[in-house]
Amino acid sequence: MRPGTPWPAAALIEAGWAPLGVFGLHVVASRVLHLYVVYPPADIAMHGLGGIAIAYFFWRAARRASEAGAIGTLNRAGLGVLVFGLTCAAAVFWEFAEYLSDRYMGTKAQLGLEDTLGDMLVGIVGGAAFLLQRFWAGPEQGGR
Repeated sequence: MRPGTPWPAAALIEAGWAPLGVFGLHVVASRVLHLYVVYPPADIAMHGLGGIAIAYFFWRAARRASEAGAIGTLNRAGLGVLVFGLTCAAAVFWEFAEYLSDRYMGTKAQLGLEDTLGDMLVGIVGGAAFLLQRFWAGPEQGGR
């Protein structure tokens, strides 16, 4: 990364590939392979991967923002709480997007309340698994 790169751009370059990659995989799985129709449990795995990917992105973005002084200094616990909260919000907004897509574009992404809540839970568990791995990795890998 070049010195002086704004922290949002640095975060996108470093970690934006993860959620974009999972989204790309989702598009291919759903629109090209029709994987969720052929093998419905694949949806669960995609939400788990999405939770991991978005938590990774938020982790790198928060660290970059903290280093740049945009959000102040974060200790490991503060970083974890911030990333967990943002990951939960991302899971909720993803389900909102599915709802809007079903309602206004005629897709059938949501199969009911149980499916929607399960998707959110799996995404949040994926993000929590990422955070646990970061904390077990130690300060040199995961935080300050």
